[in-house]
Amino acid sequence: MNPYDATTHPGEHLVADTLGVSEVSTLNVTHHPDEPHYEAATRVIEAAYDLDRVHDQVTDAGKDALRLVETVARGNLHGAHVSYALLRTVLPELGDLLAQQNRAYTQLVESLSAYQRLLPGAGGTRQSDPVAPDRAEATRDPQSPSPAEPSPSSEQLQVLEDIKHRRVWLKERAVRAGLRVATDAGSRRIDLVTVLTMHEAGWVERDTSTTLRSGQRLTLTPLGEDIFRAGCATDLRVSAALRRGAPTKASPRPPASPMPPPSGTNVSRSR
Repeated sequence: MNPYDATTHPGEHLVADTLGVSEVSTLNVTHHPDEPHYEAATRVIEAAYDLDRVHDQVTDAGKDALRLVETVARGNLHGAHVSYALLRTVLPELGDLLAQQNRAYTQLVESLSAYQRLLPGAGGTRQSDPVAPDRAEATRDPQSPSPAEPSPSSEQLQVLEDIKHRRVWLKERAVRAGLRVATDAGSRRIDLVTVLTMHEAGWVERDTSTTLRSGQRLTLTPLGEDIFRAGCATDLRVSAALRRGAPTKASPRPPASPMPPPSGTNVSRSR
């Protein structure tokens, strides 16, 4: 059971819910400080605490604004000019805090994704995780890719195609804490980890002019366009090679001629 209340500690609640831990502060104690797991776990802890801190500030500012609005809503004109003056101060402050909360939430989600990829059975061992691409190498002609060039898996190639040709958003869940990938009705389901991994690798980007609650549209970066074209070209070459290498039906051999009789042997003619 999750020991953290999502309304008071949303950061720690999200970590506990995602990783199945009961104490967020001890997430890094099982790792050595020199290990990448320790650094990743520490970033998760710090991001969770940062989100909780900003959430407290948002809650306090929201309560202050609510008290002022309630005074006006009750029709109490006494001191109304003071309330209006305070609202002009409180509401912009609340808006700034909400923007900070959104950034803190995004940072926590990205930190969680990075930590999960380091866990056994995930991360670099997953077929859907891309190798960190070299942006300089990705500008090569996709018709002649280098063996060291990052190549998308079949799942990643499909997701890149969906993002390129359809509408795909990264959105905050409405019921429980966390993110989800939203698509048009009738489109196939897209794995969240695959999207976050490609986002971190620089293959896709999101429209940060809107909030995660409203949904942030995903698009391919110039690097993602190169990776997509290279992946499509590779698929075509593999298909063509398989067709060229298909075994052809062998032509039948001519019937063997009868063996000549051994030399020096008399064959009697039947009478």
